[in-house]
Amino acid sequence: MICDLYGLVIGCRTGSPELATDLMRPFRYFARPAGTPGVTIVVEPTPPPYATFPSLTASFSTPRNVVYRNGACKIIDYFGKGVVVEERAPPAYRIFSRDVNFLREAVYLLITALFGQHCDRRGLLRVHALALAHGDLAILLPMPPGGGKSTLALAMLEEDGFKLLSEDDPVVDGSGAVLPFPVRIGTLDERVVRSVPSEHVYSIDRMEFGPKYFIDVDYWKDRIEHRRLTDTILFVSERILNGRPSIRPASKRTALGSLVRDAVIGVGLYQGLEFLLNSSPWEILSRAGAVSRRFALATRLAYASRTYHMAHSSDVGENARVLTEFVARHERRR
Repeated sequence: MICDLYGLVIGCRTGSPELATDLMRPFRYFARPAGTPGVTIVVEPTPPPYATFPSLTASFSTPRNVVYRNGACKIIDYFGKGVVVEERAPPAYRIFSRDVNFLREAVYLLITALFGQHCDRRGLLRVHALALAHGDLAILLPMPPGGGKSTLALAMLEEDGFKLLSEDDPVVDGSGAVLPFPVRIGTLDERVVRSVPSEHVYSIDRMEFGPKYFIDVDYWKDRIEHRRLTDTILFVSERILNGRPSIRPASKRTALGSLVRDAVIGVGLYQGLEFLLNSSPWEILSRAGAVSRRFALATRLAYASRTYHMAHSSDVGENARVLTEFVARHERRR
C-alpha cells in the first residue's frame, strides 16, 4: 500500500495485503494506487529475532523503548512487545511483533514521526489543533492534550456547513494556508462510537495509555474539506470551570504564544524521539534550526489570521452553539 503525505511517499509491505491495509488504515485519505516510495516499512508479524542482533550498548532510552545504534542501523526495542529496525540508506524500517495492537500503534507513530521530519524539511508547520472549515474559512482551535478536540469535532460535524480539515494535527504551508490532514477521530468513551457503523470503528490497546476507540474519517466522507484554505481564524483556547463558553478578541502576540506551545514546541504532537535523536551532536543541533523555522512559520500564521480567545466549558453542546453562532456572525460581516 502506498500513501503520499504532501510529498512523503511511504510504502507498507507485509505478507498479508489485509494486514497492510489495516495498518495503514488511518492514512487512507492519502492512499495512492501506485508510486515509488521514498520510505518503505516492512512489517513482520513474528516475534522479534533478538538472537540475530549484535551485542550493543543502549544509546538512550525513553519510557516506552530502548534505542541501540550500530552504524547506519538503529534498533528500537519496545521492552519485548516488538522491535523496529531502522536502516538509514536507503530509508527503510522493519517492524517485528505478533501483537496487532503494537503493530497498529508502531506503524502510526512511525509514520507520524517521519511526517514531522518531512514537514520541517519542506517548510510545513504541524499544529496540535482541531481544524474545521466553513465555506472558504479555516478555523484553528489549538488545545492542550485532553483539551476536548475530538469531542468538539464530533459536535461540530453535526452542525450545518462545517467540515473537517483535521481532528488533531492540521498542516500549514509557508504562505499560511491550512491544508487538510484528516486521519481519524479518537475517543476514550465507548458510548460515542455506539451510533457509528462498526465498519468505521476500531480500537487500539495502546502501549502506555490503554484502550482508545477510533472512527475512520470515511464515515464523514461528505464532511471532509479537501481544499487548501487561506482565510483563517485562529483561536486561543481556554478551559473554564463553572462558567459559560464565550469568544472575545485576542492579540496576535497571545495567539503566537499559543502556537509556540502547540506548533513550535509541539506539545501534544507526537515527535518520535526514538526516530529523531542520535548520538551525533550535529544532528541534535540541526533540530534547533527546525525549531527556528517553525517559529517563523507560526509567526506568519498568527499575524495573517484573525485571532480570538475561546473559553470552553464542560458543556460540549454549548461550546458548539457558541462557535456556530460566532462563525455565522463572522460570515454575515464579510
